[in-house]
Amino acid sequence: MRRWITALSLVCLAACGGGGGSSSTPPPPPPSDPWATVTSAIQTAQSQFPNGLCVEVASPAGVVYSRGFGGFTNQDSVLVASASKWVSSTVILRLVHAGAFPHGLDTQTKELLVDGNGAPWTGNMGEISLRHLLSFTSGISGDDNASENVLITLDAAVKRIYADFAASASVPGSYFYYGNTHLRIAARMAEVATGKKWAQIFAEQLHDPLGWSATSIYSGGGPNPNPAGGLKCTGLEYMRFVMMQLRGGLDGTQVILTPDMVAAQRTDGYDAGTTLAYSPYYDKIGKTYHYALGNWLETAGGGGPTASDPVIRYSSTGTFGWAPWVTADSAYGGIIMTQQPLEGDTVPSENLKNQLDPLIRAALAQHPPVIRTVP
Repeated sequence: MRRWITALSLVCLAACGGGGGSSSTPPPPPPSDPWATVTSAIQTAQSQFPNGLCVEVASPAGVVYSRGFGGFTNQDSVLVASASKWVSSTVILRLVHAGAFPHGLDTQTKELLVDGNGAPWTGNMGEISLRHLLSFTSGISGDDNASENVLITLDAAVKRIYADFAASASVPGSYFYYGNTHLRIAARMAEVATGKKWAQIFAEQLHDPLGWSATSIYSGGGPNPNPAGGLKCTGLEYMRFVMMQLRGGLDGTQVILTPDMVAAQRTDGYDAGTTLAYSPYYDKIGKTYHYALGNWLETAGGGGPTASDPVIRYSSTGTFGWAPWVTADSAYGGIIMTQQPLEGDTVPSENLKNQLDPLIRAALAQHPPVIRTVP
């Protein structure tokens, strides 16, 4: 009898779900957010961005993270300042690839530019190449304030640069000086080589192919644009540029930059004898990053790239904190979109970029879905 009761009890337990069992599978726990640590880090730093910020991250497949904080969105059109340099160098490189310049990146100023009397540039100023201009190693010792006048033409601005620096310019390649003057000269060389104004060149070479809006222009669209810092656009638009960089020059199926041009754009612009004259990275955070053609070469050690300390990111941070970058291993690209109230307030963006990198990589390892496709 005792055996029969025991057996009956076991049957009852199994049928009624006793003993902690269950006749149905419990619902799975809610999925964890792979971006939780990224969002938390941004929220912690948010007080350093009084005008707010938006952060986007993209894998080669598309945008995988996009979130605004403090009212700033990826649709806000703002001055991206020195993030313009990466864009402008890309425009020039497309012209180089198209054969617009007689000797490509080695085309010198004396081949295309003249002074106020119509004579070709001479001396050290005449020996400056496009490569020197895009890498800011032209030998010109600073920015020319007279050339910033928006009421004059780009031609007149560059003639003023020549008049002011012809006697003092050093040998091209001798030192690195970060500023606006180099790209103004490069843009004028592009105008002479093509017979078109910079606004038209930009529209044909990058603006229109990337589908940017009519309001995304340089320096109000005037006759003296600032290719080094005058671009105004939205985060949605600039992310398409970052995606193109991340994909090695491809925007969907259209080739914006060939592999050779991408390689050239990311090649260290320093020669063996180049010394650092001025760098905002050194002045603000003590780093001596080198510069390529329109973009910084960031290393883990904070110096120039070496075999033991290679490039980890290509970037182009602007003076108001707009910070786009692409990782050297092509894992992802990102932008910290913001407009700080004070010029030169770039440290919060730089610190946040460094803090987010390992968090972004950890999130990507969880294979988050694409939330917005980009051509």
